[in-house]
Amino acid sequence: MKRIKLLFIVLLVSIIVFLSGCKNEAVTTTKGTVYTTIYPLYSITKLIAGQKLTVEKLVKDGAEIHSFEPSSRDIAKLTSAKAVIYLGLVDEWVKKPLEGTSVKIFRASEGIEFIDSDPHIWTSPRLLKKMARNIEYALTSLDPKNKSYYQENVSKLIASLDRLDKEFSSVVKNSKRKEFLIAHPSFGYLARDYSLKQYSITGVNEEEEPSAQKMKEIVQLIKEKNIKYILVDPNENLPAVKTIARDTGIKIVNIYGMGIVNSSQAKNETILSLMEKNLKAFEMVLK
Repeated sequence: MKRIKLLFIVLLVSIIVFLSGCKNEAVTTTKGTVYTTIYPLYSITKLIAGQKLTVEKLVKDGAEIHSFEPSSRDIAKLTSAKAVIYLGLVDEWVKKPLEGTSVKIFRASEGIEFIDSDPHIWTSPRLLKKMARNIEYALTSLDPKNKSYYQENVSKLIASLDRLDKEFSSVVKNSKRKEFLIAHPSFGYLARDYSLKQYSITGVNEEEEPSAQKMKEIVQLIKEKNIKYILVDPNENLPAVKTIARDTGIKIVNIYGMGIVNSSQAKNETILSLMEKNLKAFEMVLK
């Protein structure tokens, strides 16, 4: 009798575990996956989507967005996605594999004009607000029943960006210096929006190294403008920066352009937390 009772309990527990597994699987399947291309889009989309949708990114941690090429596995993810959110300019490769599929595709830069093939629109709080609204529209189109949830999340995000906007404006207003030197020119839109001048030692591509003539010009610029700091993304490997710092005595200050992010940043930071750090960096180099 005891043995029969024991078998009954084991059977009952097995059924409960099985049903629980089925339930969890059903939730995952229902949510679907929204794929984003680059980290800034991934971070904004996660902040707005919250717990309602699964959000992933395609460009790997540590990869450079300008030279990234999707693998066959990436293409398979794209074609099986609920939707894809891309930036434009640097990730146009998402569109071709999705031709003829039922996957919905949304451009986060809709209504924003790129300048001189520079994709870094997300580094400006003002443009990031426009991107957030575009992503809110995408998520609401995919999941209209949770429209109010996405609206609430985007409202919180935009409130944070409004505060950052005011703080950037205050830093610039109260600073004597109105120009900055940076390794990679990823803050052109921010410079435009806050009436600053950006000088850089490389072009738009993070992997580009400056020529000897460019190095000479930068050293001269540092002397003429009495520049004390150079902004550098710690994820970029640019030996020229160390050379300039050694030859001129300027100090390196970390900045986060988010074209490249490491795994720790992707896991533990958000675009808002990195922008807070950028604010502190500008406060230092503009004083």
